[in-house]
Amino acid sequence: LYVTKEVCNFLMNRHKQGKPVVPVSINLSWMDFYDESMMSWIINDLRKCSIPGAMARFEITETSYAAIKEDRNNILSSLKNLGSKVLLDDFGSGYSSFGMLQNYNFDILKIDMSFVRQIETNPKTRSILGFIIEMAHEMEMQVVAEGAETQAQVDFLKESGCDFIQGYYYSKPLPEEEFVRM
Repeated sequence: LYVTKEVCNFLMNRHKQGKPVVPVSINLSWMDFYDESMMSWIINDLRKCSIPGAMARFEITETSYAAIKEDRNNILSSLKNLGSKVLLDDFGSGYSSFGMLQNYNFDILKIDMSFVRQIETNPKTRSILGFIIEMAHEMEMQVVAEGAETQAQVDFLKESGCDFIQGYYYSKPLPEEEFVRM
């Protein structure tokens, strides 16, 4: 809840000051879905936020699948109805990925960094990544590849049609002050 409030305040302040605003993602754990009060507070805070909803994004990991499956889809739908984007994080790291894609409409698919790290060493990985990106686009999702660290990885992902690339190649995680300067 604290993180959601801080993200909304940060984005609102920049928006009001006419400064550039980029989307910020907030991770939701499987435990968050079992705390109905917390999820209600998050949704209410988003309603009060005077920023475009797509600027606050929510990442759901594959391990959250059990919680989502237990009739929590209404929470994700509420977030989407407020304009927020819902991301499936760490795609490919667990066993339930395809089940999650079948049962919920995510806006963005985040490919787990374990795939990206093998681009230069495993030809099968390149084929799998190409398939995942194509499949996601076919399902009208954008794709983020996590963990890019080398030029070769970035080049392959761009050539494969990946929408966004995240990783140390571009920047390490930054404190807020450094992020604002950047």
